[in-house]
Amino acid sequence: MKNPKRDLQILNTVPGLIWWVKTTFGEPDMNAINEQTGCYLPMGSHTARYASICAMYYEMTGEAWFKEEAYRNFNHATYMAQPDGVIQTGHNWGAEIWFSDGYTDYIRHFMEGLGAIPEWAPAGENHLLKSSSTVQKISYSKSKVIFNTYDKENKAVLRLAAKPKTILVDKNNLKEAMKTTSEGWTWKPLTVGGILKINQKSGSQIIINL
Repeated sequence: MKNPKRDLQILNTVPGLIWWVKTTFGEPDMNAINEQTGCYLPMGSHTARYASICAMYYEMTGEAWFKEEAYRNFNHATYMAQPDGVIQTGHNWGAEIWFSDGYTDYIRHFMEGLGAIPEWAPAGENHLLKSSSTVQKISYSKSKVIFNTYDKENKAVLRLAAKPKTILVDKNNLKEAMKTTSEGWTWKPLTVGGILKINQKSGSQIIINL
């Protein structure tokens, strides 16, 4: 989905794979995904991974079923996070933890989901949720968000507390656009704040003035 031109049948391939995973590894009567047929137990990381793919496919197509599927499986996966910071492998694994599944893959899948469905990020706060280029540094304040990207071309998604007053790329004004396919930025208002999408093509420092 991140490189859709590599599969001309992507609108058939992705939902087909999602349905295969759900019917092959889905835990009966539970929004959870089992690791494998040889270890047929639901696990938080695999459930979050499945949810992230559903979220990204919803972002691509707008098909509501995949958003709901992502929401329900992410919800199950959150229960693996304990108050003391321990991430359980699965709800029925007791105290056993797997480092890769609890502290690397697990979190990344949630970030993929928030990047795909930014309205799920905290309302009334400012967060950079997705960037097509590596983010070298970022700073937040009440009046602005500043971040630098490795590449001069980049697409970014943020959830902000308020609509930007201006956006500068390498000190040059970036105009508000009608579509994110054009160079510029777009704003989608929500009940609190909204979603900012930036398409920059000629700079690496982005200053968002709020």
